[in-house]
Amino acid sequence: MLLQVINYPFGKLELGADLSLRLNGTPLKGEPRLLRDLKPVLRNPGFVTDKNSGKVLYMMYRSVVVDPMHTEIFRMHSVRFDLTVMDYCLLDREPNKTLGHVHPEAMPGLSYPELYQVLHGRAIYLLQRLQGSSGRVSDFLVVEAGPGDAVLIPPNYGHVTVNVGGCPLVMANLVSTRFSSNYGPYKELRGASYYLLENGVLEPNPNYPAPPEPIRSDVKYPVSKDIYTDFICCPKSYSFLNDPTRIGVRYCKGQ
Repeated sequence: MLLQVINYPFGKLELGADLSLRLNGTPLKGEPRLLRDLKPVLRNPGFVTDKNSGKVLYMMYRSVVVDPMHTEIFRMHSVRFDLTVMDYCLLDREPNKTLGHVHPEAMPGLSYPELYQVLHGRAIYLLQRLQGSSGRVSDFLVVEAGPGDAVLIPPNYGHVTVNVGGCPLVMANLVSTRFSSNYGPYKELRGASYYLLENGVLEPNPNYPAPPEPIRSDVKYPVSKDIYTDFICCPKSYSFLNDPTRIGVRYCKGQ
């Protein structure tokens, strides 16, 4: 069943009630993330039962290309474009969220960044900077974004996305193809250093030693049309996805 039609310069997205996506009329092939996959990072892992463990929380559509002629542009610049559709539901007292992950270093001292854009709904991005393997977090940032807003995940920050919009969340991202995401730190510490609850409260995760006070940021990454169209028009402007030294100081220092 068709739930929503979303139009952006890069194309028309048709969102199905089952979190399926069609791009310009063509069905996209996605990978589901199930409730049981998120059990290690939930505030209340007991919420997951045999009965509900197979629920699809979100669908990931990786390496999406609008025009086959764009494939070579993405390949030459070692970048891919993904789409994610998140259901709106509660995981006990937490709104639906992603598993959370960190990126490896692109060069000594700087990990790969990532750029997100909300296409439909509202998201809160929970960013944290871990200090080595100690579990200590030096910065915790909270960034809310609505339709059209783009948020840069700076080098050395892990992140979790939370759907707070009361409807399915559709977001896009641009990221380097030179690495695989690392979900380990979030699984080991049962999520981020704060849990975002349905009432908007940020509750400290007791598995982290003395997490810092959360900082709310309204910094958004500038977008002309949408991140897909902007990338195709000027891919060199996104060289920072593989070379984080090209990001402005405001982002490298945590927005």
